[in-house]
Amino acid sequence: MRPSPTAIDPADLIGPVQEPGFPELRAIAVTTLGGGASLSGTSESLGNDTDTALLLGLRQWSDVVLVGAKTAAAEDYAGVRSTPSRKTPAPLAVITRSLSLDPGSRLFTDTDTPPLILIPQESLEDPALNSQRHRLVDAGAQLISTGQGSAQEIIAALHALGYARIACEGGPGIYAMLFEANLVDILHLTIEPVAHAPVEKQLFSPRPDSGGFAHRLQLEDASTTADSTMFLRYKRGVELHF
Repeated sequence: MRPSPTAIDPADLIGPVQEPGFPELRAIAVTTLGGGASLSGTSESLGNDTDTALLLGLRQWSDVVLVGAKTAAAEDYAGVRSTPSRKTPAPLAVITRSLSLDPGSRLFTDTDTPPLILIPQESLEDPALNSQRHRLVDAGAQLISTGQGSAQEIIAALHALGYARIACEGGPGIYAMLFEANLVDILHLTIEPVAHAPVEKQLFSPRPDSGGFAHRLQLEDASTTADSTMFLRYKRGVELHF
């Protein structure tokens, strides 16, 4: 058996890409062998340098990076960095209903591109949220209505702004919402070779009122680094009905 490399070129993991302007949603996630999305509360200890390079590579590929407010707060998100080949990086688009984001966080203070805040129209018009809306706008955010806040409306709102290539970084509730709506074209899944229990946070966490989902995905690529971390790339498959 051929030894696994210590690192893998992220371009090989990203694989074939469509022409710019072609709508595509790629989800990037890391999980343990037990299906956990975190250890000790965050995903920071999961993955390796190749996983980080893949994340950065997908950010460079994308027009916009989609993330839930809980994940942005828990992981202390900063904005996407500019690079010599891309002076204006993709903005972060943060999904929230409550607008409970800290204007003093790195999301607003440590970024080259102001974030987009994706909120339902109801939250955009709620008088009780006036103060928080003004605070976020003053911090540089652009507030974007997503209608009733469904997955389809969120993606449609991004497409309407000209963002065709979407990289979704989670968290578990956002992954579940997008898969339930059958909107994920490509899943990049990194598997951390850690068996553990209990699992504190499942990779997919649908809302209590969700009907659930099941999709049989098609494997496009499987690669492993020398530390036994596995990198899988799946494309959209067949929706299953039980």
